[in-house]
Amino acid sequence: MRAVRYQQIPLQFLFEHQATLAGLGKIVLRSFSKAKVQQGDWQALAPIKEIIQPPSDELVKHYIEWSGASTRKYPDSIPAHMVSQWGLSFATRLLLQTNYPLSQVINQGVSLKIHGDIPKNEKLLIQAKIASVDERNGLARVSVQIITGTITQPTLVEAVLHMAFILPNFEKTKRTETTDNENWHSLGEWSATADDGFKFALLTGDFNPIHWVGPLAKLSSFRQKVLHGFGVFARSFELLPEPIQQIDVRFLKPVKLPSTHNQVEISTEQHIRVVGSAGQICLMGQYS
Repeated sequence: MRAVRYQQIPLQFLFEHQATLAGLGKIVLRSFSKAKVQQGDWQALAPIKEIIQPPSDELVKHYIEWSGASTRKYPDSIPAHMVSQWGLSFATRLLLQTNYPLSQVINQGVSLKIHGDIPKNEKLLIQAKIASVDERNGLARVSVQIITGTITQPTLVEAVLHMAFILPNFEKTKRTETTDNENWHSLGEWSATADDGFKFALLTGDFNPIHWVGPLAKLSSFRQKVLHGFGVFARSFELLPEPIQQIDVRFLKPVKLPSTHNQVEISTEQHIRVVGSAGQICLMGQYS
């Protein structure tokens, strides 16, 4: 089993997430506001293109260790999946221009295309836009593209964050089970402690209370704290064979906190899945 050693995550990392925390604050304020946000054409929303400071060496180091990797794997670079640290704030800025209920967002998955390493200690060029919106059956599926690079290498990692928003006419339908005829073998497993939601929030700025505030998490549909989807993705990614050029995964069931024996499995068809201790499929996707 992949052992992730105990970490104390410094609280001062909060200062590195000011943009993300500001966006979360706007979401909270909007959820209490009675003013209606006018829905415009999402295709008319201007893309965002900005240069930002990179996360500090100390933050990157703690993030790598939390993910279960060795810092020797990333001596001069930032893990591609750390895009969540800066990508969330850009996605929030775009989505605040829509009328979707952002406080009820469902993270459905993530896609990565890795063209090169994101260097440490170099300013990052971020290009963000809403890539697609699909409103059907009372559900709005939104994909936000975040391209991370540098001034000289503008396209190092392309990420697409897949989200969904429940609309007033939503009717829940039962998911169709498919027959699995693939041959799976395990790459290893990882566990998560009760406070891993709070640790991941300190590392990325995603302070959604369902991940770290027990009483509020009990009021959610999950009935307890659950690990961030990007956290599940990061720990599972680090068990994959290298190098990974492209990966596309969907979050199917939550990883509740605490949890043990989350198996990361791959098939000969280059599919990946995460199987929880109760046999539930938490994550499913493919890679190359």
